[in-house]
Amino acid sequence: MLRTLSLVLCVVAVSQQLDISKFSVPEAVEKGSDAELLCEHDGTEKETIVKWFWKPEGADEPTPIMIYQRALGAEKKIIIPRTEPLLNITLIEEDKHNLALWDLQPEHSGTFECKVEEEQDFQERRNSSDMVVYSIGDGPKLSFEGEEEVLVVCEAFGVAPQPDITISYDSTTFNTTVLEGPIDGLYNVSANATLNRQDIEGVEISCKLSFEDEVITSDVMAVADTYHSADGAERTTAVWALAALATLLHLQL
Repeated sequence: MLRTLSLVLCVVAVSQQLDISKFSVPEAVEKGSDAELLCEHDGTEKETIVKWFWKPEGADEPTPIMIYQRALGAEKKIIIPRTEPLLNITLIEEDKHNLALWDLQPEHSGTFECKVEEEQDFQERRNSSDMVVYSIGDGPKLSFEGEEEVLVVCEAFGVAPQPDITISYDSTTFNTTVLEGPIDGLYNVSANATLNRQDIEGVEISCKLSFEDEVITSDVMAVADTYHSADGAERTTAVWALAALATLLHLQL
């Protein structure tokens, strides 16, 4: 009886040894940047199998794709998924299972999972986390057209993931978003509003790009400008003045 209890305690002690001591996947990475995936365990290296899986965001196939494995002391093996664009993977350190992903693209967004198991004791540990690869493109742009009825246009190009864009002033917001894409994982997005000149004269109008995923942050996701109708009139007057000068010089010649 004591011997049986001793064996049970031994198995429990062994089972407590296997754990993922360090796990890290960045929440958000800008397009073209690199990322480090960390997975370190407390198990015995020679008796442990370590695997990394990736499930692309929006993938139809429910089964994650294995991108790395090392089985029971064998040589490490990186399995390159046949994706377009290619998911570039290297090991950060030869004696660990941490991966470097480089030149990431929006199509690489998804869930990354590390699985550690010891077949001898039937133990298994899994950790997973989502990563989004985003693009702000060239940032939102704000423009005005017209005089009495002013067309306000807010737009951004080459953005990912699927964005929203809004025009706002005072307590009024317009988000009639027109979306194009994705093309190579990127979207073009715009919103417009026709406003009365008198309502926005001297008022600051903002154009803001946003995403459903709030972990995406950037200093260039919003732009603002104060509308002055005189600015448009001055530009128009300057154009007519240049045209008149050109005509006068031509007649003199």
